[in-house]
Amino acid sequence: MTTIDTREDRVTVTLNAKENSKTSIPLNYAGTTISTDNDIDDAYTSKDVDYVATHTDPGLEEAYDSYKSETFDSNVESNVKNRGLDGDNYDPRTFDVTAPGWLETEARYAVEEITRQIRSDVHLSPDINYIEYPNPADAMRETALDLTAKIEANQSRYVDKARFYSGGKYSSCSAKTISQVREWYVDEVLYQVNKQYMAAAGNIDGEIDDKFNESADDVREANKNGASLLKSALCFPIGLTMRAEHVMDDGTKYDVDDIAYWEENVTLGVDMVPDYLFEDSDGGKQLINLGVQNVCFFGPTGVPVLPPPNYVVQFNSWMINVEGQIDGFMLVDADNEVHPNPMFGHEAQVYRRVDLPVRDPSNNFIDIGYTTPIKFKFSTGTFIIVPPGKTIGDLDGYDLESIIPFSETSLEYGNI
Repeated sequence: MTTIDTREDRVTVTLNAKENSKTSIPLNYAGTTISTDNDIDDAYTSKDVDYVATHTDPGLEEAYDSYKSETFDSNVESNVKNRGLDGDNYDPRTFDVTAPGWLETEARYAVEEITRQIRSDVHLSPDINYIEYPNPADAMRETALDLTAKIEANQSRYVDKARFYSGGKYSSCSAKTISQVREWYVDEVLYQVNKQYMAAAGNIDGEIDDKFNESADDVREANKNGASLLKSALCFPIGLTMRAEHVMDDGTKYDVDDIAYWEENVTLGVDMVPDYLFEDSDGGKQLINLGVQNVCFFGPTGVPVLPPPNYVVQFNSWMINVEGQIDGFMLVDADNEVHPNPMFGHEAQVYRRVDLPVRDPSNNFIDIGYTTPIKFKFSTGTFIIVPPGKTIGDLDGYDLESIIPFSETSLEYGNI
């Protein structure tokens, strides 16, 4: 058996007649172990090797020579065999041999090569963004799945075992060391990607549950719905097909074959003032002022999710209260046929909501009511994750040591 310990540039070698090299390296991501023996070609003879530079790999020649001169006795071996004994009856001897000084450097070069390859090959999918994953915990989980899938697709190329191993054996002792360092390192990258991002996802979900309590799921759903609305670009479908269903007095619907169903295309037009959150001004387009209140739960600087020594990701969460008003809203059904027109066949049916009195044109336009503008108010939550070196939140005017949560309120909030 041969065991190798490279600490302090020493190799501890234990020899007996049955084994010549053995390893046992745990792979955390794969959940297995690199465990091999008797797989080095001519392990006890020094030879030239070529990695980043050309070196002489002494192998286990020094240990082998010491074993032959200090322990091995051909007469003893013959007597043991004649008595029907096996190699397990030998008392193994241990020899310390010096590892070549270049081996650690070459192993480091191998790790750096793999790091460059991963950085060149693996990039996060652009589909993992706020619109698709408004909950940052979901984004973290998808990031772990995306990155590990891409690394796994190139895992054999990163390890490059064929460069060091063929015909069931490693080409030398150093080849085995470097090859298994590469195999371990790629597995460890996969393990750390999953561990860090999945842990971050769990931390974020935990903070949301802690701060929003029983409303946590509602906040997640509101964020998801808001992202879905942005994804659709605030557009309205044109040419909807509608079907009128006949319903009995008790609310039961007739079967389709009982009474003919009616289908008609409906072309809807929508107009509103302000026009999709924008209004005309002397200087061009100007974003209208909604009433907004931000309540920050973790302070201006947020809280660290992924601390050193790896890298830092800051997380913050806000409860957002919004108030607004639509001064004029009009919905037009351009395909409506219930208002005949001798020239165009029919006229559109219009629903209009404006801040004006309602008058009856069939009775001297007397006032019969009053229409008020559409007003809305809602609360939601949002979450932000930023990488190192970025600012999360507005630091101006706030004492970083102050008690949190704090809030920011626009001038219009509560006055619309």
